[in-house]
Parts: sequence; C-alpha cells; structure tokens
Amino acid sequence: MRIKSGIPSLDALLDNIRAGDNVVIQVTDLDDFRRLSGAFVRQAILDGRNMNYIRFAEHEPILEPQDGLKIHVLDPSEGFELFTARVHEIIECEGYDAFYVFDCLSNLQASWSTDLMMGNFFCVTCPYLFELDTVAYFPILRGYHDYAAIARIQETTQILLDIYSNEKDTYLHPIKVWNRYSPEMYLPYKLNDRGEFEVLINSVELA
Repeated sequence: MRIKSGIPSLDALLDNIRAGDNVVIQVTDLDDFRRLSGAFVRQAILDGRNMNYIRFAEHEPILEPQDGLKIHVLDPSEGFELFTARVHEIIECEGYDAFYVFDCLSNLQASWSTDLMMGNFFCVTCPYLFELDTVAYFPILRGYHDYAAIARIQETTQILLDIYSNEKDTYLHPIKVWNRYSPEMYLPYKLNDRGEFEVLINSVELA
C-alpha cells in the first residue's frame, strides 16, 4: 500500500511511503522534523487514517492537539521495560494500519543515560509496528549518539532521512530507503521556494 507523506515531491523521490515503513529523520533542529511530520499528519487526517502522537519528551510538542489526532502521554523515567510495555500496549490497542508520530528518540538517551537502551527500544518497537502495517515517524538528533546506536537504527528501520538546515536553505539526503530504488533516490535534495524537494545534480550545488 502506498502512503502519501503530505509532500508530493517527497513521495516522488521515495517512490512513496509504504505500509509497514518506519521513517527515522535525523535532524539538528526539531523544527525540520515538525515540518515533515506536520505535513504527514495533515494528509493522514484528511485521508481518514488512525493518527496517533506518542508524547514523552521534555522538548516542545511536535504536534498540537487537533481533530483526528490521538495524543498518548508517557513517562520514560519509569524505566525501559515499563515504558516499552506501555508503548506496545498502545500499538496493540490501535491495531493494524495505524499511523504514528513519536517524540525525539534522543530524549530516551537522556532519560536512560545510555544509547544502548534507546537503541533497544527502537529495535524491539520497529518490527512490531512493521508487522501491523503501520507507518511511524521518529526524529533523532544528529551528532548526539555513538556510531553503534545509529547503525542499529539504520539497520532496523525501513527509511532513514538526513535533513540539514541553515539560515537560508533546507537539504534532504536519503540514507536508506528499503525495498525500492531509483537513479536519483540517494542524491541530495534542496527544498525550493515552492515547498518542493528538488534534486541537486550540478557540482556547484553539491559542493
């Protein structure tokens, strides 16, 4: 099943999100994640999807309350096992074809004082979401975790995107897109004035 991200140019470069995809977006600024996840949520609600927000971090909310969005508030300070069990209870209750946006995974490292447990949470939760044909968006902070933790997440997730913004421009680089390929899929992209991602192919822009 092909899923709309809410950004047509992103659908085109990824050959669409698919049922079962976990989408991890690596950012420096969570506002970049808010932009992509906000478009995804608006499209999902418009399409009548079962849209859920898993809220657990100390940062400002990724999403604001709105019609068609269920917000589940959890506390990671309860510990890895209890927090993970509560998340899995929500996933089980919402069932097949549910959509999710999660708070920043990096907050779990801060709560549990280890990259290992954060990685463990993702690696046991991602396959469960995949089995139920869900779509889930996760942000993670660039440069905040050791290589091993990021490698485990990259190995487990279906889609890994890297987004970088400066004062002027926003760039996107797909790192992993599981089970599909196009000649331009893994090239860098730039967000243009029309809110579309356009591929960078000339050497000046790439530099």
